[in-house]
Amino acid sequence: MSNPIVLWNAHRRASTVVDDAGITIKRYVLAPPSLRAPSTQRVLDTVHCGTVPPLALFCIVALAPYTDQLHALGAPRIPYRDLLLPEVLSDPRVWVTIAQVMYPAPVHSHDIDLSLSDTHLPLLQQIPSAPNFTLISLLSLPGCTHVSDDTVSELRRLNTLIALDLRATHLTTYGVTVLSRGLSLTRDDSGLYKKAGPWGLRILSLHGCAKVTDTVLPVLKTFPLLSAIGK
Repeated sequence: MSNPIVLWNAHRRASTVVDDAGITIKRYVLAPPSLRAPSTQRVLDTVHCGTVPPLALFCIVALAPYTDQLHALGAPRIPYRDLLLPEVLSDPRVWVTIAQVMYPAPVHSHDIDLSLSDTHLPLLQQIPSAPNFTLISLLSLPGCTHVSDDTVSELRRLNTLIALDLRATHLTTYGVTVLSRGLSLTRDDSGLYKKAGPWGLRILSLHGCAKVTDTVLPVLKTFPLLSAIGK
């Protein structure tokens, strides 16, 4: 599994101390631990005692760790049936597995709130769009003190990012340039091109970012679908 997305710059939080022997020691403050989603077994354990879970639930839970590979099964989907929601949605992999293999998805499962540092988020970003399924990400970090030119590169891993709110952060024009450099196009062994990075970004809010100047306009043009900018 890929490392979680954490906006943290240990060098900025470093301090220098001198011990009793006169040796200079540089001390770093590490990022807090990432939020860990419950295991698939714990998902099953959340089902109320005295209730026999449907067989479909066990199948969904078994598929959840491989949710980024389900597109290889093709387009067929099975009719949705009650899986004792919302208990099983505590694992985002289960949630996105249901969305890919069942229809129609219940209204209360159309979206899910995740922490940026959720350990399963990088896995979800590897799921390609299909004719009957598209995963989009909306990220809101207004006033977040951890967003800076040094950490914004972590957001380049959000391949499904559609809307990004970075209002009143320490981001500068250079930071937006760093984000745009995450747009990459590579060819695999079969000759097919694969996109990585926030190619689908449509909405970007930079209101209150005092160090983002008009010189950022040429950089914003590198996002092909960007249509709404707040500044």
